[in-house]
Parts: sequence; C-alpha cells; structure tokens
Amino acid sequence: MKIAVIGAKGMLGSELCRVLGKQHEMLAWDIDEIDITDRAGTLARLGAERPDLIINSAALVNVEVCEAEPDKAWRINTVGAQNLALAAQQMGSALLYISTDYIFDGQTTVAYDEVATPNPINQYGRSKLAGERLSLQNCQRTYSIRTAWIFGHSANSYVQRVLNAADKEGVVRMPEDQLESPTYTVHLAEAILRLIATGAYGIYNVTSLGACTRADFAKFVLQAAGRSEPVEIVDSAAIQRPVKRPPHVVLDCRLIQLVTGQPLAHWQQAVQDYFANARAR
Repeated sequence: MKIAVIGAKGMLGSELCRVLGKQHEMLAWDIDEIDITDRAGTLARLGAERPDLIINSAALVNVEVCEAEPDKAWRINTVGAQNLALAAQQMGSALLYISTDYIFDGQTTVAYDEVATPNPINQYGRSKLAGERLSLQNCQRTYSIRTAWIFGHSANSYVQRVLNAADKEGVVRMPEDQLESPTYTVHLAEAILRLIATGAYGIYNVTSLGACTRADFAKFVLQAAGRSEPVEIVDSAAIQRPVKRPPHVVLDCRLIQLVTGQPLAHWQQAVQDYFANARAR
C-alpha cells in the first residue's frame, strides 16, 4: 500500500513513517512538500501520487495559539482536514484523521466511548472536532483516531520536559487539575498499522490504558529514569494558562481492541517502553 503521511516531521508523523514504513511504501510530507490549507495545490499534489491511504497528522496543537489565533487554528485543523478529505474522495483513497480527546468537555467521571456527545471548550478542540466531522463527511473511507496526550521521541516530548525540569530546577512542579491517558507514539502507530489492515472505517478511541494527572506522570517518569528529584504539586490557578482545558477526559478504547484484537498497553508500561526504546536508539 502507498501511504502519504501529512505532518511527517511531527512527533507522531515521524513515528508513523517509521512503523508503517516497515510494511508499506511511504510518502513522508510536511509543510515543505504540501500546504494543506491550499485546496487546489493539495488536490494536485496528491493527485500526482495517488496514494492508497492519506494520514492527516498535521495540526496546530498549541492550545494557547489556537485560542489567540482561531482563524489560523481553523484554517489548519479544519479547512486543511477538509481539503485532504476531498482529495482522498476524489482519488478513491482511504483517509485517516488524527483527532483528540479535547473534543470533550471533561465534565464527567465516566469514560467517553465513540458515541459520547462531544462538547469542546476551547478553539483547539472545536477546530479539531470540525476537522473530524468534515473528514468523515467528505471521504467515505475514513478512520478517525481520537487519541490523547501523546509523548514520543522528540525534544519537546512531555517525558523530556519532565527530565529537563529536573535537570534545571532539581524539582519538577506539576498540577493535578487534569486526568488523561498519556499515549506513546510508538504504541499508537502500531495500533494504526493493525487498524488499517482491517479496512474497518469509522471512529476509534485509541489511547494507553489507565489515566493519570500531570504530577502522577512526572513521578513515574522520574522513577523509570532512575531519578530522585521530587515532584511538587502546584495550584493550577498559579499557572498562567488562560485557556480552559477539559479536567477529566478518559476514553473508552474497547472498540479498537475488539476490531484489531489488541489493546494498547497501560500508560506506565508505555513509559517503560519509551525508555527501553530510547536506549536502543
């Protein structure tokens, strides 16, 4: 299968290219190769290659920037997604859209399944939900992957941010105001590899099992790294975060397990696998 990964230089995109590239022919494209906000250019660029599958991992994910510049967020996350969906439908290609847990408001302690009603509370979540809907509406053969809090092998990964803070300050300061499922890019890419082999299009929640706060995550990262620096709980009100974030977003991932026959690992196992792979690399 010929697969075009859009956003190939990103933390997830680069991992998708590595994992899927073991079995498929890959087109690794980023902003230098394709501008997804340019509809005509997107249709022409993809039309020349006619991939069997287009993976849209390109997004503006900075929540503060999305809130401050909503037009930019919607141009990339929504119009860009629509353009890729139109291109896929025109060519008869399949499409895979990377969505987010931020499409929910987090005002429940119950895990969200694929039929739960979205209610995003910031521009990032709104623009991504609109991108998901336009992808599904404009391309009949679409997978939408709702994932959460991804970490991987990049300089700005959350694992590296924890370690950098420990190195610099001798202490890691984290809030406890959000509960999510940190998801390792390698495990997510492997789940996507299994899913695209099924041809079972639709919406899927795909995160690590279990959930934790930022403080819990930092504590486990330091433990897994063999570090002794303490984690200090900070009041979220003291952190300058002007944009609302959903406080409790845990996704029910049973569907991906039933369809592919395999769940993702628990988030603690994901952290351990991260360090094992980091050493190997």
